[in-house]
Amino acid sequence: MARDDIVLTDAERARLAEAVRRAEAGTAGEIGVVISTRPLVPHANHALLWAAVIALALPWPVALLTPIDVPQLLALQAAAFVLLGALLAFAPLGAHCVPQAVKHAAARNAALDHFLGLSIHRTSGRTGILIFVALPEHRVEVVADEAIHAKVGSGAWAELCARVLVGAREDRLTEGLEAGIAEAGRLLARHAPRREGDVDELPNRIVLL
Repeated sequence: MARDDIVLTDAERARLAEAVRRAEAGTAGEIGVVISTRPLVPHANHALLWAAVIALALPWPVALLTPIDVPQLLALQAAAFVLLGALLAFAPLGAHCVPQAVKHAAARNAALDHFLGLSIHRTSGRTGILIFVALPEHRVEVVADEAIHAKVGSGAWAELCARVLVGAREDRLTEGLEAGIAEAGRLLARHAPRREGDVDELPNRIVLL
Protein backbone atom coordinates (compact mmCIF):
# COMPACT_ATOMS: atom_id res chain seq x y z
CA MET A 1 0.00 0.00 0.00
CA ALA A 2 1.36 3.40 -0.91
CA ARG A 3 2.08 5.84 1.93
CA ASP A 4 -0.59 8.20 0.53
CA ASP A 5 -3.19 5.46 1.07
CA ILE A 6 -2.29 4.98 4.73
CA VAL A 7 -4.54 7.04 6.98
CA LEU A 8 -2.35 6.55 10.05
CA THR A 9 0.98 4.81 10.41
CA ASP A 10 1.62 2.57 13.41
CA ALA A 11 3.76 5.34 14.89
CA GLU A 12 0.95 7.87 14.46
CA ARG A 13 -1.57 5.55 16.09
CA ALA A 14 0.79 5.07 19.02
CA ARG A 15 1.27 8.84 19.19
CA LEU A 16 -2.49 9.40 19.37
CA ALA A 17 -2.94 6.65 21.96
CA GLU A 18 -0.32 8.42 24.08
CA ALA A 19 -2.20 11.71 23.56
CA VAL A 20 -5.33 10.02 24.94
CA ARG A 21 -3.39 8.72 27.94
CA ARG A 22 -2.03 12.21 28.68
CA ALA A 23 -5.45 13.82 28.24
CA GLU A 24 -7.05 11.34 30.65
CA ALA A 25 -4.32 11.77 33.29
CA GLY A 26 -6.12 14.67 34.98
CA THR A 27 -9.71 13.50 34.65
CA ALA A 28 -12.11 10.79 35.70
CA GLY A 29 -13.45 10.83 32.14
CA GLU A 30 -12.63 8.53 29.26
CA ILE A 31 -11.85 9.45 25.64
CA GLY A 32 -12.46 7.14 22.69
CA VAL A 33 -11.35 7.83 19.12
CA VAL A 34 -12.78 6.19 15.99
CA ILE A 35 -11.77 7.02 12.42
CA SER A 36 -13.95 5.79 9.55
CA THR A 37 -12.26 5.58 6.15
CA ARG A 38 -15.23 3.96 4.39
CA PRO A 39 -18.14 6.00 3.01
CA LEU A 40 -21.08 5.97 5.40
CA VAL A 41 -23.51 6.91 2.62
CA PRO A 42 -23.33 5.06 -0.73
CA HIS A 43 -23.51 7.91 -3.21
CA ALA A 44 -24.67 5.86 -6.23
CA ASN A 45 -28.40 6.28 -5.51
CA HIS A 46 -28.08 10.03 -5.07
CA ALA A 47 -25.93 10.26 -8.19
CA LEU A 48 -28.49 8.38 -10.27
CA LEU A 49 -31.28 10.59 -8.96
CA TRP A 50 -29.39 13.71 -10.06
CA ALA A 51 -28.60 12.09 -13.40
CA ALA A 52 -32.31 11.36 -13.95
CA VAL A 53 -33.35 14.93 -13.10
CA ILE A 54 -30.73 16.46 -15.38
CA ALA A 55 -31.44 14.00 -18.20
CA LEU A 56 -35.15 14.82 -18.09
CA ALA A 57 -34.56 18.57 -18.19
CA LEU A 58 -31.51 18.85 -20.44
CA PRO A 59 -33.03 17.96 -23.85
CA TRP A 60 -35.91 20.45 -23.63
CA PRO A 61 -33.88 23.54 -24.57
CA VAL A 62 -32.64 21.55 -27.58
CA ALA A 63 -36.23 20.65 -28.50
CA LEU A 64 -37.26 24.31 -28.33
CA LEU A 65 -34.40 25.48 -30.55
CA THR A 66 -34.27 22.69 -33.13
CA PRO A 67 -36.85 20.42 -34.74
CA ILE A 68 -36.78 17.08 -32.92
CA ASP A 69 -39.38 14.34 -32.75
CA VAL A 70 -40.41 12.37 -29.68
CA PRO A 71 -38.27 9.24 -30.34
CA GLN A 72 -35.19 11.43 -30.78
CA LEU A 73 -36.01 13.33 -27.60
CA LEU A 74 -36.38 10.11 -25.63
CA ALA A 75 -33.15 8.75 -27.09
CA LEU A 76 -31.35 11.95 -26.10
CA GLN A 77 -32.72 11.72 -22.56
CA ALA A 78 -31.69 8.07 -22.28
CA ALA A 79 -28.18 8.81 -23.53
CA ALA A 80 -27.84 11.75 -21.14
CA PHE A 81 -28.99 9.59 -18.22
CA VAL A 82 -26.51 6.80 -19.01
CA LEU A 83 -23.57 9.16 -19.46
CA LEU A 84 -24.36 11.31 -16.43
CA GLY A 85 -25.16 8.28 -14.29
CA ALA A 86 -21.81 6.68 -15.14
CA LEU A 87 -19.95 9.93 -14.54
CA LEU A 88 -21.57 10.68 -11.19
CA ALA A 89 -21.91 7.16 -9.80
CA PHE A 90 -18.37 5.97 -10.44
CA ALA A 91 -16.30 9.14 -10.18
CA PRO A 92 -15.25 11.14 -7.08
CA LEU A 93 -17.66 13.82 -8.26
CA GLY A 94 -20.51 11.56 -7.19
CA ALA A 95 -19.78 12.09 -3.51
CA HIS A 96 -20.89 15.71 -3.93
CA CYS A 97 -24.37 14.50 -4.91
CA VAL A 98 -25.11 13.44 -1.34
CA PRO A 99 -26.84 16.26 0.61
CA GLN A 100 -24.94 17.61 3.61
CA ALA A 101 -27.89 16.81 5.88
CA VAL A 102 -27.69 13.15 4.85
CA LYS A 103 -23.94 13.05 5.53
CA HIS A 104 -24.44 14.70 8.92
CA ALA A 105 -27.16 12.23 9.93
CA ALA A 106 -25.08 9.24 8.79
CA ALA A 107 -22.01 10.43 10.71
CA ARG A 108 -24.03 11.11 13.85
CA ASN A 109 -25.73 7.72 13.75
CA ALA A 110 -22.42 5.93 13.16
CA ALA A 111 -20.85 7.85 16.05
CA LEU A 112 -23.69 6.83 18.37
CA ASP A 113 -23.35 3.19 17.28
CA HIS A 114 -19.63 3.15 18.08
CA PHE A 115 -20.15 5.03 21.35
CA LEU A 116 -22.39 2.18 22.47
CA GLY A 117 -20.32 -0.54 20.79
CA LEU A 118 -17.16 0.50 22.63
CA SER A 119 -19.08 0.63 25.96
CA ILE A 120 -18.15 4.28 26.52
CA HIS A 121 -21.62 4.72 28.04
CA ARG A 122 -20.72 2.27 30.81
CA THR A 123 -18.06 4.32 32.59
CA SER A 124 -18.74 4.65 36.31
CA GLY A 125 -19.29 8.41 36.30
CA ARG A 126 -20.99 8.59 32.89
CA THR A 127 -18.21 10.94 31.78
CA GLY A 128 -16.95 9.19 28.65
CA ILE A 129 -16.80 10.81 25.23
CA LEU A 130 -16.16 9.60 21.69
CA ILE A 131 -14.44 11.59 18.95
CA PHE A 132 -15.66 10.14 15.64
CA VAL A 133 -14.04 11.15 12.35
CA ALA A 134 -15.83 10.27 9.09
CA LEU A 135 -13.12 10.99 6.52
CA PRO A 136 -15.09 10.47 3.26
CA GLU A 137 -17.91 12.70 4.54
CA HIS A 138 -15.53 15.33 6.02
CA ARG A 139 -17.44 15.15 9.30
CA VAL A 140 -16.32 15.06 12.93
CA GLU A 141 -18.77 14.17 15.69
CA VAL A 142 -18.42 14.10 19.46
CA VAL A 143 -20.76 11.91 21.47
CA ALA A 144 -20.62 12.68 25.18
CA ASP A 145 -22.27 10.72 27.97
CA GLU A 146 -25.08 12.46 29.81
CA ALA A 147 -23.20 13.50 32.97
CA ILE A 148 -20.33 15.25 31.20
CA HIS A 149 -22.50 16.67 28.40
CA ALA A 150 -24.73 18.38 30.97
CA LYS A 151 -21.67 20.23 32.31
CA VAL A 152 -19.81 20.99 29.07
CA GLY A 153 -22.58 21.73 26.56
CA SER A 154 -22.79 21.52 22.77
CA GLY A 155 -20.77 24.66 22.00
CA ALA A 156 -17.52 23.32 23.45
CA TRP A 157 -17.91 20.02 21.60
CA ALA A 158 -18.49 21.90 18.34
CA GLU A 159 -15.23 23.82 18.84
CA LEU A 160 -13.41 20.54 19.49
CA CYS A 161 -14.83 19.08 16.27
CA ALA A 162 -13.69 22.16 14.35
CA ARG A 163 -10.10 21.69 15.57
CA VAL A 164 -10.01 18.10 14.34
CA LEU A 165 -11.69 18.95 11.05
CA VAL A 166 -9.18 21.68 10.22
CA GLY A 167 -6.35 19.19 10.59
CA ALA A 168 -8.12 16.56 8.50
CA ARG A 169 -8.83 19.01 5.68
CA GLU A 170 -5.21 20.19 5.64
CA ASP A 171 -3.91 16.58 5.47
CA ARG A 172 -2.74 16.85 9.10
CA LEU A 173 -5.13 14.36 10.64
CA THR A 174 -2.76 13.30 13.41
CA GLU A 175 -2.10 16.88 14.49
CA GLY A 176 -5.79 17.75 14.29
CA LEU A 177 -6.72 14.77 16.44
CA GLU A 178 -3.98 15.58 18.93
CA ALA A 179 -5.41 19.08 19.30
CA GLY A 180 -8.93 17.70 19.70
CA ILE A 181 -7.85 15.08 22.23
CA ALA A 182 -5.93 17.68 24.25
CA GLU A 183 -8.96 19.97 24.27
CA ALA A 184 -11.16 17.05 25.36
CA GLY A 185 -8.74 16.40 28.21
CA ARG A 186 -8.93 20.04 29.34
CA LEU A 187 -12.72 20.03 29.26
CA LEU A 188 -12.97 16.74 31.13
CA ALA A 189 -10.39 17.78 33.73
CA ARG A 190 -12.32 21.00 34.38
CA HIS A 191 -15.71 19.36 34.76
CA ALA A 192 -14.80 15.82 35.86
CA PRO A 193 -11.42 16.02 37.65
CA ARG A 194 -9.56 12.88 38.55
CA ARG A 195 -10.32 11.47 41.99
CA GLU A 196 -8.27 9.26 44.25
CA GLY A 197 -8.73 5.66 43.23
CA ASP A 198 -9.81 6.41 39.66
CA VAL A 199 -8.74 3.77 37.16
CA ASP A 200 -8.50 3.76 33.39
CA GLU A 201 -11.75 2.00 32.49
CA LEU A 202 -11.27 1.76 28.71
CA PRO A 203 -8.22 0.96 26.55
CA ASN A 204 -6.38 3.94 25.09
CA ARG A 205 -6.47 2.82 21.48
CA ILE A 206 -7.38 4.39 18.17
CA VAL A 207 -10.03 2.45 16.23
CA LEU A 208 -9.52 2.66 12.47
CA LEU A 209 -12.33 1.35 10.27
